[in-house]
This record gives sequence, structure tokens and C-alpha cells, in this order.
Amino acid sequence: MKKIILSTVALFAFGIASAQIKTDAGTFAKPAAGTWIVEATMTPDLTGGGIFKLSNVGSSDWGILGVKARKFSSDKSALRFAGNLHVVSSGEKNVNGDNAAAEFTVAASVGVEKHMAGAERLSTYWGYEGTLAYMNENARDAAGNILDDKSTKIGVGANVFTGFDYYIMPKIYLGAEVSYGLALTSSKAGEDADNVTKIELSPSITPSFRIGWQF
Repeated sequence: MKKIILSTVALFAFGIASAQIKTDAGTFAKPAAGTWIVEATMTPDLTGGGIFKLSNVGSSDWGILGVKARKFSSDKSALRFAGNLHVVSSGEKNVNGDNAAAEFTVAASVGVEKHMAGAERLSTYWGYEGTLAYMNENARDAAGNILDDKSTKIGVGANVFTGFDYYIMPKIYLGAEVSYGLALTSSKAGEDADNVTKIELSPSITPSFRIGWQF
């Protein structure tokens, strides 16, 4: 944990120091109408673990990662999209040796961002979005063995958010985001199990840096 904090401080120190370097006018121009941005998340890790991963689609406890993009309609407005289509048929058999393991996940979110004046390298924004998700996979026991039953989960979510993008070099930024949202989840662990419905209204913060690049 200490190493992660130190690396985070070093990364921001680099960004602040580089901000003092004089550049040609327009080098760090912020997005305008027609700009596309693709985004991932980055967690500094000095232990050799993974640094980059895909963004969450919907509530973080759904465990769905996907591709995230933003399309600017003007220098002050953008649509944001995130999605995942995950299909697996592994051929792995269940405990009875007959049914192949299979997984299917589909999730999508759409939102609107409103960008404020900010500064030369800083873009601040707020917005709102909605999410739908469906997951279906073989249930497993505590030992990881595949069972006959299928587990399913359906999720619906909506949230408001605010965040910032800070351009560390031309067309590449780091950012953070805070949100407050409502998530409704209905899950079933197997055919004989009861449906479990969960409703959650809570704030959240992106637990890692957002890193994005313009096209």
C-alpha cells in the first residue's frame, strides 16, 4: 500500500512539474466537436502486478469490465458509452460429466457529460448515465466444480457523476471521478434457489486513475 501511495504521488508530481514547461499554443488543446476518446483505468503498482485494466460497466460490485468511449458533440458536451459482450463455451464438464460450461454476459451504459471551462490542461465535467446488464453462467460449488444449475443476474442502474481530465501530454490524460447512483440487482444462484433482489443507493469514487487518449 505504501508503494502504491508513493508511486501515485510521484505520478502527480511529474504532471505538475511538466505543467510548468512552456509549449506551443494549442499543444494541449482539449476535445472539440467530433473528437473520440477511448478510456481505461490505471493503478500504479510497483510490485509487478497489472497496471492497466478495462473500465467498470455499471455498479462496481457487478464485476463487469468493458470498453469505454466518449464522443464529443461540442467542446462542452459529450456522449459516453461503455459495453461488454462476453461469451464463453469452454467444453469443461460439470460434476456429472455431461453439460459443458458456458458463460454469457452483456452490459451497456450510455451517459451525457457537460464540460466546464477548466484550464489549459484541465477539463472538469458533470453528467448522468444509465446501465443495463445481464449475466448467465454455470453455478460452482466452493471447490470450483461446475454444477448443473445456472446462476443469473440482471442489473439496472442510474447515477450522476462529476470528474476531471488532466492532460499529461498532447491528447493523453489522467483523471478521477466521483458518482452517486442507484443500482437494482436481481440474482438467482440456481434453478432451485430463490431470487434475491438488492437495491442500493450510494456514492462511489473510481478506485484508480482513468487514462484516456483522443482520436
